Amino acid sequence: MKAPALNLHRANRPDAAPGLIALAAGIVALILTMQYLDTLTEQGEALDQRESAIAKQEQKFRTISNAHRHSGDAQAAQLMAQQRYAAEPARALVEGGWNPGIALLSLDIAPASRTINMQFETRSAQEALSYADWLQAQPGTESVAVKRQTEKPGPPVKSVETSLQVTWRPFFGQPVAGASAAASEGAPTAPPGGAPK
Repeated sequence: MKAPALNLHRANRPDAAPGLIALAAGIVALILTMQYLDTLTEQGEALDQRESAIAKQEQKFRTISNAHRHSGDAQAAQLMAQQRYAAEPARALVEGGWNPGIALLSLDIAPASRTINMQFETRSAQEALSYADWLQAQPGTESVAVKRQTEKPGPPVKSVETSLQVTWRPFFGQPVAGASAAASEGAPTAPPGGAPK
């Protein structure tokens, strides 16, 4: 082991540069950490404000919904029942004539205009026209129009794509009070049939 050389004419001080560099790096890291914490705090406050605004809006919608459900007004209850049953004649028409040879591609029911726009595929044009004839023959149907019919060659099987527009007759009856109560409880009820004009 070599003995350190001592110079008694000079003060014995260690080099201060590494300590100062470490201190400066620590201060910079502390400042960056504090700025990052401030950014995270601001983001958290913004998320809390957004969450509270969404909760207030949901509470408002829940209040409006409950007011309509439990209003106690007979006319409002009747209108709600009519709205619930508005698409039932259309659903009954479509389901009544459906068979496994018909593949529904799209179905659009518009209760306001009492129209059904449907697009389906069959194996032949005759099957599609038979379905259209069956719909036309129903007492709840006002009119049926074939909008488009396209034959699609195979593979694997040749098919015919048909677009129909069906207009059903308005339903003038009033739903039974027990049926509207059962529907609000979730019990299945028989769909009302369309009445001819």
